[in-house]
Amino acid sequence: MNTDLQNVSKGLSFWTAFLAGRFVAFFCRLFRYPGTSLPGAVALKICPSMLSALAPSYEKIIAVTGTNGKTTTSNLLVHILRFSGISAASNSEGANMLSGVATALIKDCTLGGVARSPVAILEVDEGSVGGIFPSTKPGLVIVTNYFCDQMDRYGSLDHNVTLLRQSLDGLPRTALLLNADDPLVVTAGRGRSAVKHYGIKGKRLDREANGGGNTREGQHCPDCGEPLVYYYYHYGQLGDYYCPQCTFRRPTPDFLVTDVQDEDFLKFSLCFFEEEKEGEHGAVCSYKKVTRLQAPLRGFYNIYNILAASAAAITMGVSNDIIATTIQKYAPATGRMEEFLFQDRSCTLALIKNAAGVNEVMKTILRKEGEKALVIAINDMPADGRDVSWLWDADFSMLDHPSIKKIICSGRRAGDIAVRLKYAGVPLVKLVLEPGCRGSLEILGVQGAEEYFVLASYSTLYNYAKLLKKRRGR
Repeated sequence: MNTDLQNVSKGLSFWTAFLAGRFVAFFCRLFRYPGTSLPGAVALKICPSMLSALAPSYEKIIAVTGTNGKTTTSNLLVHILRFSGISAASNSEGANMLSGVATALIKDCTLGGVARSPVAILEVDEGSVGGIFPSTKPGLVIVTNYFCDQMDRYGSLDHNVTLLRQSLDGLPRTALLLNADDPLVVTAGRGRSAVKHYGIKGKRLDREANGGGNTREGQHCPDCGEPLVYYYYHYGQLGDYYCPQCTFRRPTPDFLVTDVQDEDFLKFSLCFFEEEKEGEHGAVCSYKKVTRLQAPLRGFYNIYNILAASAAAITMGVSNDIIATTIQKYAPATGRMEEFLFQDRSCTLALIKNAAGVNEVMKTILRKEGEKALVIAINDMPADGRDVSWLWDADFSMLDHPSIKKIICSGRRAGDIAVRLKYAGVPLVKLVLEPGCRGSLEILGVQGAEEYFVLASYSTLYNYAKLLKKRRGR
């Protein structure tokens, strides 16, 4: 690691901005304000080139971007690296825009402006890559997936994919770790040499992935426009695909998950690609099983997050044994299927923000036996996205299920949720309308179900987390 910010001009504006950011961060801690973005916002106002000045102090910067799974993937990677003895700076609470990234680096530096950690793991909002990548010049970029999300802000998925490629054009030395199962993500690696892929083998165990209710975003070949054909889906557009009219197809994963057991907790095998051989029916890929992983996480989608973090750690030289041991000890971030004890019952808090994500959360919930009661809390603040039309793309008909005892509709758009559930076939007798966060928990707590769930959008997520922590804690 550099002992100073070599070859970087640090004038009066930099030091004024840096010290202002540290000052704001101190007062945020003093008054118990989260302060995940404010210090960086203040610093960038004074010195817009703050990131460019701070980034060279790190030996390696890894960026994680995409729609779903960024927070879990980046936090898992930080967890693995720290367990292996490598300190890593990170924006671990999900403040993934320019000001949040600046805050993370400012907090990691000494008063002399030198990074304490050799590595920075940065979660980067998919709409902010154009401002963050040129400034930080990450050595590795991990791309998780692309789903429709906050279309009022982004406009379209094509915009996000194009923005990523444009942001990478000026970084020819940046290596990529891409989700092979997402055809939208794969296009980011075109024309680049330092690209590795990760994926999951086989069909989902619940046998529902090829049924209705899944939102298929990348349905057409990016080369010729023909509909893609799938050998199988995992969920959404993720799976094993090919174009019947041209050569576009799912790339061979360098890191592959097999033997998935998606029960209370995830269990699966991690394999490395060895070679491609000619078999009787064409090319056959040979893989070597390297470790069996078990994680205290729910949800099939979390396999992708664990796989991406493990693959990145392996490329940095972390041993398979350390990865396997560390993942078993991982505690999820706020709202990422985070478990609490509420009214002497298990209560799981989950972030929902788009159709693909809420579909997977609902499938995970329904896989559990016993009666369940839910709060679904949706806001339409800027952090959530003003447009909540994605509620009509999600398959809420899944909640018309005998195990669902009651659903409390909450948040600023509580009425919209209730209407959506009504048209999804959920009986009105199971619905309760309570916009207040505290009030919705009060109603949830008297349902007497075997297990409780709170599904919340961004701006209300932390309110529920605070209340659940006060009520008997985790």
